[in-house]
Amino acid sequence: MKMWTKKIMVWLVAILTLGLYVPPIYLDADIDKTDKGEITPNEENDSTSIEQVAVLEQVEETLSNEELYLEALNHQAQEHLFLKLGNKISHQIDEEIESAIVPHLELVLEQLYDQLGEERSQYLIISEGPSSGYGERIFNLYDTVQKQNIATFHVNRVKRPQSGYYFQFHYHLQQDNFEEHYPIGDVYWGKNTPPRWMS
Repeated sequence: MKMWTKKIMVWLVAILTLGLYVPPIYLDADIDKTDKGEITPNEENDSTSIEQVAVLEQVEETLSNEELYLEALNHQAQEHLFLKLGNKISHQIDEEIESAIVPHLELVLEQLYDQLGEERSQYLIISEGPSSGYGERIFNLYDTVQKQNIATFHVNRVKRPQSGYYFQFHYHLQQDNFEEHYPIGDVYWGKNTPPRWMS
């Protein structure tokens, strides 16, 4: 038989038998269920799960939607901050960032959140990721209703004579057309030139 006829026959048999044989799903039905390591419910498991649910309900009651939204905004801001710094920079100055910059950043976000009011602040998002290379931008605080930036958060490198390099964290507000620098804090890098952002 020629090669092409063999191939056609194989294809025809495969297509014709497709779906004709279905293995039975009841093969393992007779096996003892205790051998599978199943857990049977008991009094201890029920009481701990009820206690956990009660604790979660108390936490939810104490935290309002405002606080949860602000917490999510702060978490997102920290992610953008550490993304901007990159691994090379953040490994060396991680403690200084956590102790000096992050609390001030959270305070600034909380102040902006309070200034806008409860209703309008629910429409704030963090837009535009950090710029790489030598760019300053960490993130922008954006109002989705008015479709404009409320604040921009930046970091730049400053070389001070006989002292070395510093990272200067600051933000700009829309109220003054983003011209004024509002300081968040400075972190000392060292005398060597710091690497590029996001490296």
